[in-house]
Amino acid sequence: MTGERNTSGARTTVRADVAWDGVGHPLLSGLYAYWDAKRGDRLMPARADLDPLDIPQVLSHLILLDVTHDPLRFRVRLYGTEVADLRGRDLTGRYLYEGAPTSIGETTRPWNLATVETRRPHYVTGPYEDISNERIGTFHRLGLPLSVRGERVDMLMIALVREWEDDMT
Repeated sequence: MTGERNTSGARTTVRADVAWDGVGHPLLSGLYAYWDAKRGDRLMPARADLDPLDIPQVLSHLILLDVTHDPLRFRVRLYGTEVADLRGRDLTGRYLYEGAPTSIGETTRPWNLATVETRRPHYVTGPYEDISNERIGTFHRLGLPLSVRGERVDMLMIALVREWEDDMT
């Protein structure tokens, strides 16, 4: 699942099975390195392997999704404050992709599905407009699979960071 997608004339880049040096934001590359160290020689670590006290700088940017199978569903366990601000609401406790379709859901569902199916990290970067459409910038999204037994994905740890054009100058 590597590729580019045009969005309103701008490009969104999706990379699957990335290495830490393939993550284009320092906060997210640090999270990837932490995840990678915790998994050791396994395909993916378990949630129990991670300690929030080790990664305080990223907590407000995190989304934790419980993944259930048969049928495949995603339930929001944690929705960081920066993410809630970015999205304009807190989705903690809700199931994703159920109910009325949204543009966010249509965009993120394939990324989450691919991470579950491949059991590999994904990294996405692209253009972003805030909910008022007044500020333009770039978003960076890192999705990391977690597994209790190391066989199938039980949880997704997603970090979402935005950079505004006026902050980048």
